[in-house]
Amino acid sequence: MKKHRKQSVNVLGKKQLVDVPVDGELYKADNREEYQRTRSKAKDVPWDASLFADLSADVTEAYEESQLLECLKEALQSLSDKERQLIEYIYFDGLTEQQTADILKVARQTVGKKKNRIINKLRNSLADWF
Repeated sequence: MKKHRKQSVNVLGKKQLVDVPVDGELYKADNREEYQRTRSKAKDVPWDASLFADLSADVTEAYEESQLLECLKEALQSLSDKERQLIEYIYFDGLTEQQTADILKVARQTVGKKKNRIINKLRNSLADWF
């Protein structure tokens, strides 16, 4: 069973306390400074903490990004098949609204309106992040 610890995470300007699983990589990241200090003493090598100053920020940023991507994935899965297909054509396949309209055999304006409705639906699903 993995252990968890509480960590304060800045999510879009709001501090939130979250449970973070403590696995090998996270443990290394959290304890890298102490590890480097110990190693430098053992080898009599000068140690510079500034090399690791941004490490904590990187771990926090990576965690926030993974949480946002997980929420986005859930929001996309909540769409109907037709809605998801339209979003895939435009945002993942790089098709224009006109090309998408041609494939779906509807007017370009219809694609534009549906796209805006879907984007608003996704925006509401992710309201806590924005």
